[in-house]
Amino acid sequence: MNPADRDSHFPRREFLKAVATFPAIATLASAADLPATRNDRRADREVDVAVIGAGLSGLCAARALGKAGLRVCVLEARDRVGGRTFDHPIGNGNVVEGGGQWVGPGQTEVLALAKELGIETFDSYATGKTALYISGMRLTWGREQESADLRRVKGALDALAKEVPLDAPWTAPRAGEWDAMTVADWLKANKATGQTIQDFAVDCETELGKPANISLLWYLFYLHAAGGHTSMNVDAQKSRFKGGPQSMSRKMAQAMGDDVILSSPVSRITTGGAKVNVESARARVTARRVIVAMMPTDTRRIAFSPELPEARQNLVKAWAGEPAIKVNAVYPKPFWRDAGLSGLGISDRGPVAVTFDNSPPDGSQGVLLAFLSEEHAIKNPADRRKAVLEGFVHLFGKPAADPTDYVETDWSADPWTTGCVSPIGPRTLTRFGPALRAPAGLIHWAGTETSEIWCGYMDGAVRSGRRAAAEVLKAL
Repeated sequence: MNPADRDSHFPRREFLKAVATFPAIATLASAADLPATRNDRRADREVDVAVIGAGLSGLCAARALGKAGLRVCVLEARDRVGGRTFDHPIGNGNVVEGGGQWVGPGQTEVLALAKELGIETFDSYATGKTALYISGMRLTWGREQESADLRRVKGALDALAKEVPLDAPWTAPRAGEWDAMTVADWLKANKATGQTIQDFAVDCETELGKPANISLLWYLFYLHAAGGHTSMNVDAQKSRFKGGPQSMSRKMAQAMGDDVILSSPVSRITTGGAKVNVESARARVTARRVIVAMMPTDTRRIAFSPELPEARQNLVKAWAGEPAIKVNAVYPKPFWRDAGLSGLGISDRGPVAVTFDNSPPDGSQGVLLAFLSEEHAIKNPADRRKAVLEGFVHLFGKPAADPTDYVETDWSADPWTTGCVSPIGPRTLTRFGPALRAPAGLIHWAGTETSEIWCGYMDGAVRSGRRAAAEVLKAL
């Protein structure tokens, strides 16, 4: 389906409300992963570069270094590759995404990588109206236009964002002022109406979190890195990957063979002289350089000797991650389409807040995707499933009660990922921001949060890995 052929009544605002509960990092892939790469025996290795983390950023870094002729070893804590991308097979060669999934036309690096690996994209299904369940009543909704005041606010923020240097946002002319306030503070200071504040919060939570918790400087950088509000709020959700985004990591790892060691969480990194020693569950690796490709807060699981610079330690302590629960319910067909519905649903009754049509590209199976916030989700999995299906029935009718498969990905229970997106509060970036990308001796940093373009997205992950690899090659 060509994007131009989409139903003109597709409610952009409701799409943003839906994505708000689970940002596109866009900021997040199948358990039958890479048995050939798992090494169950203790391995002592000496390589040029050790890479910690087998997500998109780590594997892209390793791939670039390998192409340059360096010996590389990738250590991954999980028993799979892909990081915050995680695809589940649902039969007939189809998958549903348990993690990050959307991609947009401006995300050139991840799209180029997918093309290089032979992975195609397809348009997200967006034809039809939205199903609403509000105050016990079910109805449908068409397009909602942005108010003039909301357009004013977004235009002003787009203009301010251009003043924030992508390589060093803490050097912006008004960095101190902007980092001292939250996005919510700025909205009030700029006389946004109550409705605008409410509507903007929907957009903001799409990418990072609540406006009251986010430094204005960090938001402006994030916005500039994505190319503005239209690019971030709309374009970034236009497409999905055939076979799921985790397939990119799997293909890269398969090409590396036993240079990728799974189920091997790193416990310690010790630097001495011109060498770095990496201790993990299944390997002890000596390298000339190390690339740590993880969300900053997740690096707290590793002991560094000598200790990291104080600014880096403080940055890691201040970093935050927000988890979420993602549900995919599978049906014999996308029955809601017959009723003229897009699969996008909004409910004011938990635990289902928003839904999407997450069906495979040929529509051979129907998939309803729901995002559940951790704070509102029922703790017991069986009770949670029952409540989720009841929520689907409220929105789409009785056929939604009987899925052929039910796949739940609870990122709050993931032992190796703190969260899906990375909001940063006030007075963090100006104090500790320079430590985000700066190498600490022989240790380099990757991960989508370190990217200057599409920070927080899969495209940013690809860019960050290649940037870290280029740093290492220059240093060696």
